[in-house]
Amino acid sequence: MAKKLGLRPDLGLPAILDRVAALRGQPIEVEYAPLPRSTGLCVFGDTSDTLFVHEDAEPLHEVLITLHELWHLIEDLVGPPLPVHLWRRLVIRPLVRCGLMKAKSPRSAFGDHSVFELDNLQDVLKALPPELVHDVVANARPVKMRGEHNHGRDPAEVFARSMLQRLALDDDASGTGAVTASLDHRRTGI
Repeated sequence: MAKKLGLRPDLGLPAILDRVAALRGQPIEVEYAPLPRSTGLCVFGDTSDTLFVHEDAEPLHEVLITLHELWHLIEDLVGPPLPVHLWRRLVIRPLVRCGLMKAKSPRSAFGDHSVFELDNLQDVLKALPPELVHDVVANARPVKMRGEHNHGRDPAEVFARSMLQRLALDDDASGTGAVTASLDHRRTGI
């Protein structure tokens, strides 16, 4: 996926954010906020997209959260795999049109990552800038939220973890800096 989109984890997280922003044709802002019972939030906008990361996350966890939220912007670019697309177009749509199958209700604007509960939603909204909350509500913007516990097979989590393993975590562009070297050159007993 990274190669297909031209993502270069060896150049660091800013380069990945810039590449996805270029593919989407609008800037991506990363903000930090106190997100109760959530670690990240992705807000799709008309002129820019915003990724929120829990302000108390550890530095490495911040990177993982950012990559997870970034996946939600990427999945819009790649769409479903070709067999799924063909199945929907050639089988499902005709069955629905003929009344032989019921159309599925549209997915929630909060996506599959919703951990909003009545007692949680108000706290999350208070942590976000009021103008953003107004924009999301007034314009029915899609929002996806990363909860404290994420399923390991979730595509966003799989993407985040695989990119994190290849991401340059230091300023050394050659990838041989202290952080990378300590991970790449481990041996038993070291």
